Amino acid sequence: MKLGKIFKEFIHVVQENPDYIIGLLNEKGRIVSCSLEEKINETVAIESKDSNHRIYKIVVSNDQYGYLWISGPNQAIDVVGKLLFDSLKTRIQYELNQKSAKEILSVDDKLIKEFLNEERSNYRYIDELMAKIKFDRSLPRIPIYIINEEKFDKEEITGLKYKINDKNTIYSLLTPNNLLIYKSLLKQNETSTTEYVNEFIQEMIEWGLSDCYYTVGSIQVDIDLYSFSYLNCLWLRENVSLTKDEPVYFEDHLFAYFTTSASRKLTSNVFDYYKRKTDQLDVDELIQVVDELYANDFSVKKTSERLFLHKNTLLYKIKRYEELLSLDIRGSFQGKMMIYCLANFLKSQSRKQVGEK
Repeated sequence: MKLGKIFKEFIHVVQENPDYIIGLLNEKGRIVSCSLEEKINETVAIESKDSNHRIYKIVVSNDQYGYLWISGPNQAIDVVGKLLFDSLKTRIQYELNQKSAKEILSVDDKLIKEFLNEERSNYRYIDELMAKIKFDRSLPRIPIYIINEEKFDKEEITGLKYKINDKNTIYSLLTPNNLLIYKSLLKQNETSTTEYVNEFIQEMIEWGLSDCYYTVGSIQVDIDLYSFSYLNCLWLRENVSLTKDEPVYFEDHLFAYFTTSASRKLTSNVFDYYKRKTDQLDVDELIQVVDELYANDFSVKKTSERLFLHKNTLLYKIKRYEELLSLDIRGSFQGKMMIYCLANFLKSQSRKQVGEK
C-alpha cells in the first residue's frame, strides 16, 4: 500500500477549509506529505503542546502508519482533527481491505483456473492454493455463472469478497462479461438448495449485480467434477431461454440435457418417423408450445397464460399434435416425455441447419 499516494488524495478533503494544514509525519516527526507543500521535510515535535496543533498516531489493523499532524485555529481544531483522523483511518482500512481482497482473489482466480483445466496434473499446487485461503474441500459447492452484457465493474467485483464474507465461496472474473462463483453449501440446511441459492442471488442483485443472466450448474463435492458443473452452466446458456435476474437451474433441465447429449445419429434414428410427420406442422410453434408445457408441468391453463393464448386454442393445438403423431400428450406420462424429447430433437436440428454446433 502506497501511503504517500493515499495521503495526497486525502489532502483534497481539506481543500475547502484553507484555515487548516494537514501533514503526514514519519516516526521522527518529519513531514513527508502536506497540504502546504513548503512544509514538507520540516520537523514537528510529536509531543508538542501547541494549542494550534494536534497530532494523532495512525494505527490501523495493529500496524502503525506514522502520525497525522493538523495545524490551525484552536477554536474547532479538536472537532476538525477527530473528523479528519477518523476519515484517514477509514481510507487506509479501505485500501488494506482492497489489497487483501485482491490477494485472495488472485488465489481464487488461480484455483478456479486449475479446477476448469481438465488436463490438470499438479494436485500439490492445488492443495497449496487451497491451504492459502483455508478452502474446505469437504463442503459441497454449486457453480453460479453470471453474464453481464455491459461488462462488470472490477472494483465492484473486488468488493464482492467482503459482501459474500465466506472464505469457502470462491469466484473469478473469467472475462469482462462473465463471472463464475462456486458457492459453498451447508452440509445440513433447513431450506432447499434452490431456496438457499435464490436468496444468495437476490442478495447479489441487491448489491449491484443486477440486469444480469444467472445460470446454476450441478452440486459437486469432488473438485475433479467442478469443471463438469461449470459446463452445465454453459449448456444452460446455449440451450435454455434466459431472463435477466431470474436464475435458471441445471437440475430443472436434466431431461433436456440427456436428450440433447445423445448422439445425433441415435436421436435421428429414433425420431425419423415423427420428424417426417412434423412436416405438416409449424415446427417453431411446436417447440415453443412444448417448452412452455414442460416448464408449467403440462398445465394447459398456466401454459395458455404464458403463451397469451386462449385455453381452447392451446387445446386445439395439442389435439392436433396428438392426432398427427399418435401420442397421448395429456393423459400419458410416456406421451409427455415423447413429445418433449421430439421437441428437443427438432430444436437441435434447427440449430444444425443455421450452423450452430
